[in-house]
Amino acid sequence: MEDTSDGLEPSSLSTKLLALLRLRRDSDGFTPSARDVAQVTSTPGRRKPVLSHGQVNSLLNGTSSNPTSSTIAALAGALDAPAAFLLPGAEWDDLTALTVYRERPEARETLRLMQGLEVQDILEINIWLREIRGRRGLSNDVPAIPPPPPGVDQPREGRPRRHLSWDQAAERAAADLEGR
Repeated sequence: MEDTSDGLEPSSLSTKLLALLRLRRDSDGFTPSARDVAQVTSTPGRRKPVLSHGQVNSLLNGTSSNPTSSTIAALAGALDAPAAFLLPGAEWDDLTALTVYRERPEARETLRLMQGLEVQDILEINIWLREIRGRRGLSNDVPAIPPPPPGVDQPREGRPRRHLSWDQAAERAAADLEGR
């Protein structure tokens, strides 16, 4: 688990949501839109999704940062992430550890068995786990947030954005108002 005792600021909800979206990119490199995420929050038998795309957009942009527990649960389900990851606080910033905790009952049992052990005993378990990872050819550097799939962070081909000067934007607005 990542050591957060070094004084780092905990990640904001919008930062965590953007990291989850980045991990959910499609094969073309596009992240799900706020509308896509909202649509996934639909439950069987309900016509409307639990969250509107406006709510999702507000959370992504950081204009809304104090969602209800039902909103957290719906977002976590839509993004296939542990709900605890979306909670405030540095202790919830380790997506990898929370995912292992959520998906592996054996890991939960191991953590329960650590209850009451001395720090030295836990450090010994940590060394033992690192040795096992080494024998299996796995890196001991396990990031708190997994990297996105290969290739999805490459720039996409597309139409270049045209940036207008203030004068050009004013001329275009005047032309639109006059119906030209």
